Amino acid sequence: MPFSEKLVSINIANPKSDVKGQYITRHENTIKNLSYIMMWYFFSTSLSLYNKNLMGRDRFNFNFPLLVSSIHAGLHFMITSIMMWFGGNRWNSGLSSSMSIYDYLFKVVPCGVAAAVEICCSNASLVYITLSFYTMVKSSTPIWVLIFSFLFGFEKPKFLLISIILIMVAGVILTVEGETKFDTLGFSLVLVASIVSGLRWSMTQLLLQHERLGIDNPIATLYYLSPIMFITMLTLSLILEHPLEQFQHSKHFDTISHVVESLGLMSIGGFLAFAMTLAELYLIKNTNTITLSVAGISKEIVIITLSVLIYGDVLTPKNLLGLFVSIVGIIAYNYYKLSKQADTEKGQYQMIPLHASSSGFTPSRNLED
Repeated sequence: MPFSEKLVSINIANPKSDVKGQYITRHENTIKNLSYIMMWYFFSTSLSLYNKNLMGRDRFNFNFPLLVSSIHAGLHFMITSIMMWFGGNRWNSGLSSSMSIYDYLFKVVPCGVAAAVEICCSNASLVYITLSFYTMVKSSTPIWVLIFSFLFGFEKPKFLLISIILIMVAGVILTVEGETKFDTLGFSLVLVASIVSGLRWSMTQLLLQHERLGIDNPIATLYYLSPIMFITMLTLSLILEHPLEQFQHSKHFDTISHVVESLGLMSIGGFLAFAMTLAELYLIKNTNTITLSVAGISKEIVIITLSVLIYGDVLTPKNLLGLFVSIVGIIAYNYYKLSKQADTEKGQYQMIPLHASSSGFTPSRNLED
């Protein structure tokens, strides 16, 4: 049989075009990541300013921080419900349908209660203390994260970790000593919020270790925890704030227009908090935890600067020294976490404590490809 020749074409990649394509891709990723950082900055800073303006005694003086927090949790449940129902497998793995009552009561509920207490204490503290002081004290969260990590067995006590804790403790002490408008109740509330944040971190780590529960992403986590947070916060509000009685004498609810205005103002924070959570999620997905950590430190500095410019907060030399020492401790802590993370399996959950956020938390998975 005659031999038939076939013309075979071979495409040889142009090295220059590959380099150009890689440059364009890196450029696009950089722009995308900067956009996520800016959105996170905007929503997080806006939320902090919103909380202070809404609940500050010398501002709008809406003295119902627990009620406001419960409304935010209710909004989060509504939004995540829609995302879970209509998002397909992206947010809903379907595994949660096999969750037992025991798992729900003893694994999910404690996390929701702890998150509710943290948020309530954070928001309530802003009634009594300045935003800058709140931000500096809340930056002590990694101290309690490490302490509870020791207690839960996630970390083994080491000289390096204990040294990091002592550095951050020294920073907090200097911050407190240098505060010119110190309020015992406000300080106690934000300190409790920081402690509970560390406890909640460890409890959520335990929760996320059980993949069979189906709580395998931040949206699913908020979906299951937000109703618990709503019930806890609303119960605390009814017991401690007596909103139904206070509404009768409050200028915020004396007319229909004021009622609508107050409900609208309370709802704004819920959407800000949720938008901040999504921005943080996508930032982690497209970068890594150290990017968020560095961005978080600079965000705290931005919030403190805005507090000075907008509210006239006074920072003493001790305040600034305490802030500097705390930042050194936080950087050392995140460097340690980054070094440890490099040795862990890709795709493992990595918790990011949100030092200055009073909106909630984001148990985040390291989603790097």
